[in-house]
Amino acid sequence: MDMYPSPLLLSSKHQKEGLLQPVFEPFGLNLLVNEGFDTDAYGTFCGSVPRTEGPKTTVKEKCLAGMSFAGKRQGLASEGSFGPHASLPFLTINEEWLVYIDLDRNLEIYGRSTTLEVCHAQLDYQDAEQLPTFLANCSFGPQGLVFKDTENAQVLAKGIQDQDQLEKLILAFPKWEIETDLRAHMNPLRQKNIIAAAQDLTERMHRYCPQCAQPDFSVQKVSGNLTCGWCQRPTESYQYLEYKCSACHYQVIEQRKDKYNEDPQYCNNCNP
Repeated sequence: MDMYPSPLLLSSKHQKEGLLQPVFEPFGLNLLVNEGFDTDAYGTFCGSVPRTEGPKTTVKEKCLAGMSFAGKRQGLASEGSFGPHASLPFLTINEEWLVYIDLDRNLEIYGRSTTLEVCHAQLDYQDAEQLPTFLANCSFGPQGLVFKDTENAQVLAKGIQDQDQLEKLILAFPKWEIETDLRAHMNPLRQKNIIAAAQDLTERMHRYCPQCAQPDFSVQKVSGNLTCGWCQRPTESYQYLEYKCSACHYQVIEQRKDKYNEDPQYCNNCNP
């Protein structure tokens, strides 16, 4: 991995280095945390600082600002979001992005992972009798909480992992709301997804163009239609992966290897 510098700057303030170092270490990279750089300026999950952009735009802005802060030409950053699933809006999806930027080589390489396995929940004083169930369901302890005083619209505490602290706040502020803390070091399920996004990024950083050796020789789009295993009619499932180099524009089209025809349950003819 000589083309990537070590130590490599990571702009983070929520202990992501502990998650990411084991992913990058096999490639000879040690991560250097950007001490003093306030990533909360790009938005907070609890709403105290609004998030104005989507995660992909924000992760690039955060990475570039962190590199400027540290006087580095290369760097990493991570950004996540929670929201309704595009086609199943009653479900919450966690989307994680990582980016590697190299200003000298004009490189931007993105890693991404999404999951429906999330811990994203709220409870307020009007449903106080449900508190024990809420705490059990969200694995309170490893999973931190945020406490809000709804009467004054204030966030009073983040990262609550202790039952006594939570009970004292509830006694002191009768109109309260608690929610799962979505910051990386307080949310074990999100940590799993950040690791998956990092694995995607390192794979892309080491997938080189066969013609010019530019990294991130990745799938740019999918095409074609797999046929149904029963009726042999085309389905809506894609058949080909189209790889393209961002530098020399070399292209390769490959048939997907995970399946060669589609299960009839996904066929509009067999299962309309």
